[in-house]
Amino acid sequence: MASRKNRSRKANRKSPQLPPGLGERLSARFDALFAWLHARRWIAFVALGLLLFGASLIGGYWLAQRLEGGDGERLARETLEEMKRGSATASAPKYARIEDLPDLPQYTEVEPGQPRPTLEEKPRPKVQLAAAASSAETWRKNAVPFRDLNSRPLVAVVIDDVGLDRPRSKRAWELPGPLTMSFLPYAKDLREQARAARTRGHELMLHLPMEPNGRNDPGPNALLVSLSDAELRQRTTAALDSFEGFAGVNNHMGSRFTAFKPGMETVLRQLKGRGLMFLDSRTSAQSVADQLAQEMSVPSIVRHVFLDDEETIDAVRKKLAEAEAIARRQGFVVVIGHPHEATLQALGEWLPGVQGKGLALAPATAVLRKRNGWD
Repeated sequence: MASRKNRSRKANRKSPQLPPGLGERLSARFDALFAWLHARRWIAFVALGLLLFGASLIGGYWLAQRLEGGDGERLARETLEEMKRGSATASAPKYARIEDLPDLPQYTEVEPGQPRPTLEEKPRPKVQLAAAASSAETWRKNAVPFRDLNSRPLVAVVIDDVGLDRPRSKRAWELPGPLTMSFLPYAKDLREQARAARTRGHELMLHLPMEPNGRNDPGPNALLVSLSDAELRQRTTAALDSFEGFAGVNNHMGSRFTAFKPGMETVLRQLKGRGLMFLDSRTSAQSVADQLAQEMSVPSIVRHVFLDDEETIDAVRKKLAEAEAIARRQGFVVVIGHPHEATLQALGEWLPGVQGKGLALAPATAVLRKRNGWD
């Protein structure tokens, strides 16, 4: 009887509960977290957004650092490899002519095999332009000093299209002078290049792009016969403001535009207002620029010889000999060349011997003064 009661008591006792398992605990915590987030869901959304934003910033910075580091290492390797090739190959120009440089406008409008004629001036009437001769004019302030106008025939060498081909432009202004460097207004680092040329003792001019006959491209913001007067003034002003210290302007290409009287009047009025001279490059026999400049009392000169329509050293030497003869006949000559390889080599040979031939190398403003009889 007693044993039966004992068995009944044992059977009626509650079995002890086992502790919850890992899965039950995780489920309970997840349910609690979900309930907490649900109660505070807007705060949770904001916190999640901030977390994602911060992660994107950190990831982006890390990726940028990796890319930048890779580029830097690549550039360093390329530079070292270039240095190992030696100075001889490093100093050699990659392109033989500026026309070969990619993405640049045409360098000249002369057609192959059709060099432009050498010009000589007829005697001019002695007309004194009081305003142009004034010492207050900008062309005088920016001129390279030159005193001896009359003891020897003057040779003014103008290098056009300076600034695009930087290695050869630098070689041009490192030639003995004084020469006249005419810079295109769309050249890179224009002010820096112009200062370097002026420091070497050369006179400066602005090489103003103008519309040619034919399809050659004179470059951005060129003066076109189709533009309105307001547009011509705007483009001319922008070019005149591109750098400082130049004595005057000459045309880049412009065989069509320099024959367009209304457009040239607009340009020359702006030059007169700034006290600048004009050099008519005479890319066309129909140019009205020099005659119009005289009528408007704008100081002007003209080109007599193009040195390098044919880009060989022998052709440039022949043109330099023509220039010497013209200088002796009329007392001065203006020659225009470009930073071509043949031109730079021929000038490098010729310039040191100019004085020994009884000639005087002069800036363009000296020819302007002699042409007009100004002191």
